Amino acid sequence: MRGGSAVAVLCLAVAALAQASPRLSPSSAETVFAAGEAKVRTELLVDASTVAPGDRVRVGVRFTMDPGWHIYWRNSGDSGRPTALTWRTGGAELGPTAWPAPRVFREAGGALLTYGYDGDVLLTHEAVVPGDARGAWPIEVDVDLVACEFECIPGSTQLARTVEVAASTTPADRAIRDRFELAETRVPRPGDDLGVSIASRISQRAVRPGDTFRVALEVSSCEDGDTDCIPWSLAASRADETFFPASGTDPRLVPVGLGSAPATFGAFTLLVEGRAWDDPGVDVEPVRGVLPLVRDGRVVPVAVEFDLPRARAEAPVGLARSDRFEVVNPLAAATNDDGHGERASPSAAGVSLGAALLLALLGGLVLNLMPCVLPVLALKVFGIAELAHAERGRVVQSGLAYLAGVLVSMAVLAATVIGLREAGTAVGWGFQLQAPIFVAAISSLLVLFALNLFGVFEITFQPAGPGVATEGDAHSSRRSFLEGALAVVLATPCTAPFLGTAVGFAFASSSAVILGIFVAIGVGLAAPYVLITLVPGWARLVPRPGPWMLHLRTGLGFALLATAVWLSWVAGRTTGVDGQTLLVVHLLTIAFLAWIGGVFQAKSRRGPARGMAVLTLAATVTGLTLLPLEPTPVTGASATTTRDASGIDWRPWDPAEIERERAAGHPVFVDFTADWCITCKVNETVVLSDDAIADALELGGFVSFKADWTRYDEAIREELAAHGRAGVPMYLVYPRGGTGEAKLLSELLTLDTTLEALRSAADRSI
Repeated sequence: MRGGSAVAVLCLAVAALAQASPRLSPSSAETVFAAGEAKVRTELLVDASTVAPGDRVRVGVRFTMDPGWHIYWRNSGDSGRPTALTWRTGGAELGPTAWPAPRVFREAGGALLTYGYDGDVLLTHEAVVPGDARGAWPIEVDVDLVACEFECIPGSTQLARTVEVAASTTPADRAIRDRFELAETRVPRPGDDLGVSIASRISQRAVRPGDTFRVALEVSSCEDGDTDCIPWSLAASRADETFFPASGTDPRLVPVGLGSAPATFGAFTLLVEGRAWDDPGVDVEPVRGVLPLVRDGRVVPVAVEFDLPRARAEAPVGLARSDRFEVVNPLAAATNDDGHGERASPSAAGVSLGAALLLALLGGLVLNLMPCVLPVLALKVFGIAELAHAERGRVVQSGLAYLAGVLVSMAVLAATVIGLREAGTAVGWGFQLQAPIFVAAISSLLVLFALNLFGVFEITFQPAGPGVATEGDAHSSRRSFLEGALAVVLATPCTAPFLGTAVGFAFASSSAVILGIFVAIGVGLAAPYVLITLVPGWARLVPRPGPWMLHLRTGLGFALLATAVWLSWVAGRTTGVDGQTLLVVHLLTIAFLAWIGGVFQAKSRRGPARGMAVLTLAATVTGLTLLPLEPTPVTGASATTTRDASGIDWRPWDPAEIERERAAGHPVFVDFTADWCITCKVNETVVLSDDAIADALELGGFVSFKADWTRYDEAIREELAAHGRAGVPMYLVYPRGGTGEAKLLSELLTLDTTLEALRSAADRSI
């Protein structure tokens, strides 16, 4: 039996195992359920320290899961079991469970789709204290749960506490009240509370057993003609995250796409498909679910409810207008045969495809100003200087070859992203730099380019005499093509303004959109050099070739070596000092071989020179395959707080810890970074290292977390995607009080805007 199937069987058999699950004594308000590797901490909370008879108070059970583990929502989905609370409250009236909106989990290799919670969640009830309560009000609750990671483990526990009965109700500590308020913000709200109207239309007059039908959920939040209104939109990056059915019983509802939008400005239609297979003997079945909506970065779950008319199997039914239920923008299915789904086009991101393409173009333009691209851009300035006064045809040819190199490399990068996603591996912008073997390969290429600029050897693409470097050789179309490819490779460690939104849109979209966005980035990246070569007269503004070019050429060689040194440091950060040392030895070896080849080339000994070129290439490839460049394993987040040179106390990124700090009322600052991210390092050096930032964080009472994505971490990738980003840097500022949404800062920080965001979140003068 395959591992995924075994997990599925285990999860589906959970109910039968529950009777044998461990139970803990109801002696306290807090217990830890532990079975094997699974640990779920449970706490019984009351938002009052004393209560008066007849008053309303909130009670709840808080669950804190170990990283990687989760429990289940009211509808557990394809597997698992809903978390159950059985209360004994001494005669108090207890309201229904307030279930926060869940998130999607794909279990058994993607074969099972479930709904639940990870990290930290509070399930609450509203209770009316008995009118005859005296002395102490007893509260007990039986907790029945299933905790899952790669396996599912059932368990149960009992919690108990008493609350003093007094003449008046006294609020609980601020941290507890904030935790209840935070939980309340996550409970689905009626659309009317947000000014949202949700109308439902069924594709047929009634649904018989076995019928496949569609429901069009028409969501509108703006009045006709009110162009200043900011509409709510879908807050989901995958099809299976756009609608959470509150019940897993007949019929099962699955989102399939976006239909024709209603005439109202800013409205949209979500099409949900279902199949009825039971005959319950009822005329109308109420269907409930949750629709996540977003506006101005604020995500709110909205409760959806509609009536599904039912009919007997033999009853004739009429069909509604078919054009109302045609998919205009398809959403990918939750999973394919391999258990991995393709992301849907994120209509909720608030960005259209046209806007995303424009942002990609602008982001590519700005990339030319990033430090990672500057060495190649300087190389192109050197090329312009040599070609500026040549015949116009050669100038244009060089520009078009550079453009081709950029676009082909971008297309290859897009194809790699698509292929990895089809294979079930989700990646982000700059993902290749998380692979030490790729870092070593680029370091080798940079060293060889630098040696070429130093004159150790010459790269020739045309049949010329040995050692002869003609103008056509040195700056041929092939060389421009390679320099375009190198520009793409060096650009991916950087994130520029506009680029984060565009790439985030791409990574959450279809394969065709990914390709289109990447090509648009490439056009922007290549545009400055291409325009110089295409516009008559612009290239002639560059000074004529002269001795100054020799000094520039040497300086550019050192710039490329500096980039190689930085990449070797990145490799050391992921593989350790031994891996870094072996990489340096590898680079010295190929440099030595290239130097010998250059000596033969200078002496016009064509045969030995070519032989050394082949040997250098072979040594490079062989060395890369033999280097022990496996990333050191990630051992998990440490609870240790570290202080860097900026004076900021950083904690390792931990979503559950962030929620706990927010529940305690603390503002939170989160830095998503990576050692290979040049933009991250620029921000750290120019802005985050400023004493004013450290002072603002300390005076504002901030708790700071750092998420290091130098090595691949799926949890960090998912968090980036949740905020519409596909790469680092990303900066989040959570406000004081624990209930507000995080503010997403720009990829390029400035001191003033960062301080302003911190002041606003701290809600005090800092």
